[in-house]
Amino acid sequence: MRAVVIRDWTEPGALAVSDAPPPVCGPDDVRIAVRAVPVSHALGLLVQGRYQRKPAFPFIPGNTVAGEIVEIGAAAGRGFRVGQPVLASVEYGGLAEEAVAHAANVYPLPDGVDFAAATALNTSYNSVLAALTWPRLLDVQPGQWLLVNGAAGGAGSAAVELARYLGARVVATASTVARRAWAREIGAEIALPSDPVGLRDAVRAATGGEGVHAVLDPVGGETFTQSMRCLRPGGRILPLGFASGAIPSIPANIALVKNITVCGLYMGYYKIDARAQHEAEVRAIFERLGGWLAAGRIRPRVAARLPLEQVGAAFARIADRDRIGHVVLEP
Repeated sequence: MRAVVIRDWTEPGALAVSDAPPPVCGPDDVRIAVRAVPVSHALGLLVQGRYQRKPAFPFIPGNTVAGEIVEIGAAAGRGFRVGQPVLASVEYGGLAEEAVAHAANVYPLPDGVDFAAATALNTSYNSVLAALTWPRLLDVQPGQWLLVNGAAGGAGSAAVELARYLGARVVATASTVARRAWAREIGAEIALPSDPVGLRDAVRAATGGEGVHAVLDPVGGETFTQSMRCLRPGGRILPLGFASGAIPSIPANIALVKNITVCGLYMGYYKIDARAQHEAEVRAIFERLGGWLAAGRIRPRVAARLPLEQVGAAFARIADRDRIGHVVLEP
């Protein structure tokens, strides 16, 4: 089969397609004909050896696939059928014509779904919905103010869109006029420039001087630090990535004097590392998202669709600051 095989750390733009043996479907697995696989900033770090996990060579990168089931392991269960459209979370193996996923990480999709759009449910929407709704995390309630940074990025767009359906009031930050317009279009009540220097004053002015109840921040750096100052007493903040490239140090004095909670969420722990304990909890997230996608209540935006052979060009699109939406390869 065709696949992107990593035999040494490399720049994303240098990636190319080669031949690889098809994956073996074990008794607890499901083999999938891949119709869409997203690329992301995190995936670019992985192939360069700059991610927190470093797999042994050779390996095929890609942790999300959407497509049809072609084989079901003898012990997979869960009512799967050959030909069924599914979304799957995998540790590795996505950038290929076929992939194998543990049955616990395979989620049915509505018939006729756009596979490219569906991949966003596993790259951003699942983490965001967990961040916004799980009681141990932000637990955003109707009528509360939520600050979303990087609101035109994958996670940021999902947060704005989902928060609207949850009844929250969203203050969004984004870097350009076009991106702020997009944030308002998908549900932000207020859209501000992504300037950490004036962020606290702008957010307080927008919320009647009170500040926000919660912050979801995929940006990091000084934006995260200043976002803590935007919280009202008892607020919660959750970092969901570091798109700025800077990992912030948490100012404990602000957390102390304002009774702030800093929440952590690495969704891969629930989906992969501890899937046996958390399958029901995670599957409930995907069932909810799948229903919203089928009903047209959420509309993940796809910025680019490219064939697998253009994998290098796909990563170049990730670096485009004017891009709004996901970049997807379609094997």
